[in-house]
Amino acid sequence: MLHALVFVLVMQPGSVVHAAELHTDNAGGSNDWVPPVVGATHSDVLEPFVPPEMPWSSAHRGLDIRATSKQIVSPADGEVTFIGTVVNRPVIALRHANGLLSSFEAVESSLEVGDVVAQGDVIGVIAAETTHCDVPCVHWGVRQPDAWQIGSAVRDRYIDPAFLLGWTEPSILWPLHSDPAS
Repeated sequence: MLHALVFVLVMQPGSVVHAAELHTDNAGGSNDWVPPVVGATHSDVLEPFVPPEMPWSSAHRGLDIRATSKQIVSPADGEVTFIGTVVNRPVIALRHANGLLSSFEAVESSLEVGDVVAQGDVIGVIAAETTHCDVPCVHWGVRQPDAWQIGSAVRDRYIDPAFLLGWTEPSILWPLHSDPAS
């Protein structure tokens, strides 16, 4: 039996995104990405990814993953591009070889901008003072730089980190008047 999730995607004309355009050479369950919490599975997701309708719309631009360990690891090889405080929470961001950017909050780190990390390296620990979740968690967001164009404005496009882990499948848009089962 074929199971499919069908939804309506509202976008500006000319802003169609194909899965291949995400440049996630190692995405889609190939195990080239690991969860930022060692041993986490899809059942540890406390709050799933909810994409914004437009770059400025409210949404949940990442996953909240239960942190069974205070240590947070790099899900893929990368370079530290940011360490600082955003909205009163410590954040660390990495740029991966495929161009995607990962951010982790509330994570304290002793790393510095420019440090290179390998997949599975500890990048920080869950901050002691955090109220993001009811239980210790990490918020992991992933975005593709400059991938969302509306008129002359270019913005980053957030993608579902669960897709990179193989925990979700890519969305498939069926023609309006077709039967996906046939």
